[in-house]
Amino acid sequence: MSNLKRYLVKRWTNWKAKSWFTRISDIFFVLLLIGMLIPASRKEIAAFVNKIMASGPSVLSSDKQFVVPDDAWNWSVQDDDGHWIPLSAHKGKPVLLNFWATWCPPCIAEMPDIQNLYNDYGDRVAFLLITDESPQVVASFMQRKGFNMPIHFHKYAVPPSFSTNSIPTTWLISPEGKVLIHKTGAAKWNGSKMRRILDDLLARKP
Repeated sequence: MSNLKRYLVKRWTNWKAKSWFTRISDIFFVLLLIGMLIPASRKEIAAFVNKIMASGPSVLSSDKQFVVPDDAWNWSVQDDDGHWIPLSAHKGKPVLLNFWATWCPPCIAEMPDIQNLYNDYGDRVAFLLITDESPQVVASFMQRKGFNMPIHFHKYAVPPSFSTNSIPTTWLISPEGKVLIHKTGAAKWNGSKMRRILDDLLARKP
């Protein structure tokens, strides 16, 4: 028996001796690597991995929370009908402000959670999903994924309060205008933690 054959037999015997869970994990990992080598599936697989690794958002400590300044309230974004809407139009209600893109795997990973959150809170919470891509590209993506969240577009400088070099980046603004959450990277937005936060905000007396 050649050295290579003996090596392969030994590796196979050792692998068969592993637990079922470990063997399934090994197979899954190999399939994941193969999928990452295929350009057509690479983005979706990366999004899947990001979704698995995502955690629930946490409220900032009191010393890191801040009140949204006037220049940020005056900032306007364009809706999918071409209307320019200032951030101040949403004063008095919770605002989930999210920068994203269709080519971004972590963004894709968290979009279903945001859609589910929008389904239940969209009439009471302002969802501002903001991108600088073309409306045509975004519309195609939303239709393909079955999403109906309102998308907004920015064409001017972003206020320093919401400036970021990473996407997705998300802020939650309270009805009083204070930033409570600042999250970079994919998050589990539809988890019980986030729902409790929104429920507490909505239960406050005006």
